[in-house]
Amino acid sequence: MDINRLNEFITLATLLNYSKAANQLYLTQPALSRHIHDLEQTLGTQLFIRDTHNVHLTSVGEIFLKEAQEIIQRYNHALDLIKEVSSTSTGELKIGFLGTASQSFLSDFVMGFTASHPQIKLSMTSDALDILVKQLNDGLTDLAFVTHVDKNYLIGLESKTIMKSPLLAVMHPTHALANRDSLSIKDLSGFPMINFSPQANPITSDFNKQIFKKAGAQLNIVREIPNIETAAFCASINEGVFIMPEYLLSSIGSLRTVPLTDSFAYVTLNLIWKKKNPNISIPVFVDSFSTYIQNRNPNLAPAD
Repeated sequence: MDINRLNEFITLATLLNYSKAANQLYLTQPALSRHIHDLEQTLGTQLFIRDTHNVHLTSVGEIFLKEAQEIIQRYNHALDLIKEVSSTSTGELKIGFLGTASQSFLSDFVMGFTASHPQIKLSMTSDALDILVKQLNDGLTDLAFVTHVDKNYLIGLESKTIMKSPLLAVMHPTHALANRDSLSIKDLSGFPMINFSPQANPITSDFNKQIFKKAGAQLNIVREIPNIETAAFCASINEGVFIMPEYLLSSIGSLRTVPLTDSFAYVTLNLIWKKKNPNISIPVFVDSFSTYIQNRNPNLAPAD
């Protein structure tokens, strides 16, 4: 039943005059008459006794008036409560992310989100994917930023793909490939490559091996490193090339970056959370970050 129809009924039942009620409701008299008739048809009973001069409530109409007024009061109370919860209630989100490199990427958003949602406290922590997933399932973390998500990790979890981020080849400015405008993964075949350690970062390590295999390219690993900061240092002394997503550009200083053109040369950035997590701040954060990421760089492809 439409709340507007209840309001119209209450107004007419209070004024007992179609002309006055229609004026107060900014309706024409025929429209109000039709709405009241539809309401009576829905209820299967007559609410008003009408003649050429007067309108009176039936006994059923008097009972329904009291019930309708209570419904409207409860409805308005619910609206006020929702507004209060949305604007002034306190909350907390515990958020995990992969690797310290994401700090620079997230810091700008977190500052803006905290300013616009001061009632929601954010706690950030960095860890490995398997630990983040365990923390989500144990209720120790509310949300996590991850890439290269394997479906096996997502049992019992919700996942929202925020964006696709193209992959870049990162190298010293004097590297033999540094003057290229773009590269395929096969162009990197045989060149000394810096890859992530299977012990420290197994997901990314395996991902890089798989894309080289898919491209039919030889992955010549000369050094395995624990994180992107170490990769950037090794590239800065010209030890080799490493691959990273575009969204981490701020992590590598003055090194040369060249886009990879293979159709599969991208990663997705995902937010994951436990399906049964009742924290009402989760959808607020997810929607805000989705909007932020597109405003930050419209060239980054949104999720399909």
